Amino acid sequence: MEGLNWFSFTKTAFSRSRREKKPVLLYLSAVWCHWCHTMDRLAYSDEKITDFINKNFIPVKVDTDKRPDINERYNVGGWPSTVILASDGELISAATYVAPENMVKFLEDALKRFKKYKPKKKRVRKEVPVEFDSGQFFDAVKCYYDPVNGGFGLEPKFLNSDVLEYLIWRRDAYSHRMLDFTCSKMLYSQVFDRVWGGFFRYATEQNWEFPHFEKMLEDNAKMLSVYLWAYKLFKKEDYLTAANKILFFLFTVLYDHEKNLFYNSQDADEKYCRMDFEERRKAVQPVVDKTIYTDSNSAVALALFDAGLEHYDVAFKVLESLYKLNVRGLVAHYYPSEQPLYLLKDHVYFLAALVHAFKVTNRLEWRAKALSVAKALEKFYDRKNGGFFDVLPAGVGRLKDRKKPVHENAFAALVLKELSKIAGEPRYLKMAEKTLQAVSFQALALGPFAATYAIAVEELKS
Repeated sequence: MEGLNWFSFTKTAFSRSRREKKPVLLYLSAVWCHWCHTMDRLAYSDEKITDFINKNFIPVKVDTDKRPDINERYNVGGWPSTVILASDGELISAATYVAPENMVKFLEDALKRFKKYKPKKKRVRKEVPVEFDSGQFFDAVKCYYDPVNGGFGLEPKFLNSDVLEYLIWRRDAYSHRMLDFTCSKMLYSQVFDRVWGGFFRYATEQNWEFPHFEKMLEDNAKMLSVYLWAYKLFKKEDYLTAANKILFFLFTVLYDHEKNLFYNSQDADEKYCRMDFEERRKAVQPVVDKTIYTDSNSAVALALFDAGLEHYDVAFKVLESLYKLNVRGLVAHYYPSEQPLYLLKDHVYFLAALVHAFKVTNRLEWRAKALSVAKALEKFYDRKNGGFFDVLPAGVGRLKDRKKPVHENAFAALVLKELSKIAGEPRYLKMAEKTLQAVSFQALALGPFAATYAIAVEELKS
């Protein structure tokens, strides 16, 4: 049996696709993904399937955490995503999880589509800046709210920490009722791990039951801030307990005390996650992905500042460790990495954490570090039209189409406003204003998912 020789998402893979006249099989996977592990074990370890792929396809495997830029452009509804591409990187056929008994049929159908494929000329749509109505946005949030179970939307039910942060920011009674009810419902549901602490990534049911059991660093960093603020607002001891349990999870499972950085995730293991504390102490813990991500670690640092003075020291150590890992003036997405990837999100979150470090200490070294990262951030900026692109440089396939993600651009605008104050640089504020204009059309289309943008619009007015 010949195993699969996975390629990376590179020009080499697509050049080979053109040369051998074979489609690309793009497999979007994740370290923490249960169904990805299942597909690896069943479909991609089956001799008949691997032989068929090796003969007819160029197989490309992508870790979604390491390459969120590729995931953003090719994910078709979750993980795994099984995507068949033409040699130009355009989509021919796609599915999420494919059972082994259906895999060859799926691939045969994709081959037929590949033979008929003809490239289409892309239309470049010009997005005209639009006025963002904050009142209409809040109405959309209220419509999306689940008054029975808390949270927003139907199933699957995600944590939506950005929307919860928006409710905290609004400071009106109705927003805080939604926030309080949601925090309470989530805390007493299966989506919160009451034994080891921390939130699972999402629940499959509208009432927060039957979660997928992976735990992500960034999710828990943001939920830590949410519950700390909820405690300050509502004085409910259970919310403080929830925050402390999240801290317990972060420091006992994900923290590397030697590197002073946090690991990325803990794998989904339903059997383990349903054990009580005594059973879990004896059992082997789910696998932890020990990759270090800049954006997630910066989010943890921001949450630790919210957690109070006793956690500042760790937050500073995290930021110092990340700063030492800078490569050629840019911030790499993850470590260790043979070929550094430079993404907007890492620069924005790292800059936000450095600005906050200066604000709580007034130490000039943090200001200097913030200005250094701001200089790197400007390399993503579209000087002609405003806004920040998501990745440097452009790549193959759909990576040629550079995107300006709404959340990261809105967060960048908020951070640049603060940087303008502490640096005495009005140009950062102008850049922030132009950034919001550049993504306004996209923000309008996102409905209640444009929560960070909604905050940024109002904050820049003040």
